[in-house]
Amino acid sequence: MLRRPLDWRVRAVETVVIDAASTCVRRRSLQVAPLRAMLDEYLPTDGDYTHALLPMFVAPFPRGPLLDFDVEGLDGSASLLPRSEIATREVAFFEDLLRECEVDLTDDVRSVLIAALGYSGPWLHEEIVDPDEFLREGLPFEPGTETLDTWRNYSARCGSVLLQRVDTVERTAPEAPWLVLPELFANGFLVSADHASATLRSYAVLLEHLSDRAAIEGEGAAADECLEVLADYACSYDLMAVMKVPLDEPFVVKTAERRNVRMDPKRNSGHQELVIADARTNHVTIKVDDPNVRLVSADAYSVDSVHYAVGPLVSRRNDQYVAFYSHDPDRDYRIRVEFRLHLLRRLESVSVLAAVLVASLTYALWDSDDLDVRTLALLGGPAAPSASVLVGREQSTLGSRLRLRSTSLLAGSLVVLVLSVFALYALRIS
Repeated sequence: MLRRPLDWRVRAVETVVIDAASTCVRRRSLQVAPLRAMLDEYLPTDGDYTHALLPMFVAPFPRGPLLDFDVEGLDGSASLLPRSEIATREVAFFEDLLRECEVDLTDDVRSVLIAALGYSGPWLHEEIVDPDEFLREGLPFEPGTETLDTWRNYSARCGSVLLQRVDTVERTAPEAPWLVLPELFANGFLVSADHASATLRSYAVLLEHLSDRAAIEGEGAAADECLEVLADYACSYDLMAVMKVPLDEPFVVKTAERRNVRMDPKRNSGHQELVIADARTNHVTIKVDDPNVRLVSADAYSVDSVHYAVGPLVSRRNDQYVAFYSHDPDRDYRIRVEFRLHLLRRLESVSVLAAVLVASLTYALWDSDDLDVRTLALLGGPAAPSASVLVGREQSTLGSRLRLRSTSLLAGSLVVLVLSVFALYALRIS
């Protein structure tokens, strides 16, 4: 992944639109240079070919289901490759890197890697509560406790290596290869418990060997790159699609997908992970679709780090969008864009001012010495218009979520006012 040639991917333009439904729509355009020079040696010599039907790398995507996804090539929609086929191609690239380390990949370990990188079953710690029960139900035989312990130990050795590279692989099959054992037995790649143990051991030994070499050779060496690529594949996969493309002219591949936005209710903040080094230049724009919402901040950080990312430059910024531009050859491959959202100040101030008014009236009620029913009704009357602010529905779910703090403050002050009215009536008037 880190050594893929970038010459044929000229420019990647990605727009992340945070819409009113508290989701984000990600649109990506990948401009591809003419492919004749790259494919000429593979083309048949008995004809003048102008187009080719190719499985093309479109974009890296996080593991999980694709929701509202669409991909479009030069001649219309394209066909997605199955994840098993994508995994086979990813393992082939990983195997090319291993050859640079003068390490051979055995057939058993290759089958584990293909199954792990193409795994789309239940996730560890989310849907699998008891790993032992998961294996006993999925295997064609009843594994013993000692066998299960052996598999977990080998898997833990694999995870200890990959977790040093990417901190988000704790729920993926490359870090916990026992997840793919039922699939490997069902497909006939494994035939016995001892065969499975030997295969997992070979996989763990391979990763540990690469880790030891990376520690000696240093960052950027071939062994280090092998582990970085595998750790990155553990968190995401290269989406590939088959499409008809021209050989002698540039063209554009477009993708669109809708994803959920996880917002922190305390800071009204969220984040999105993006790739900014899969083309010669990458352009990323973070936009807010709701006109009542403003983008307070949006900054790019290294993944799983508090440090700013290397490479992305802010080319334009206002309350509705932030644009990043990256072209440095040494830029980070993957970044995390953290953003904060707020309502427009005039909209947010309504609830705050109403809460201040209600709190002031509550204080006036308790501070009044000459209190009668008329005075009580007069001072407690503003509860009705203040409550109308709570009843009024926000135009979007995103705006409603961003109003949560101010409306909670107003609701709390109204509750205090209403309770004060009842208490003062009972204590001083009745």
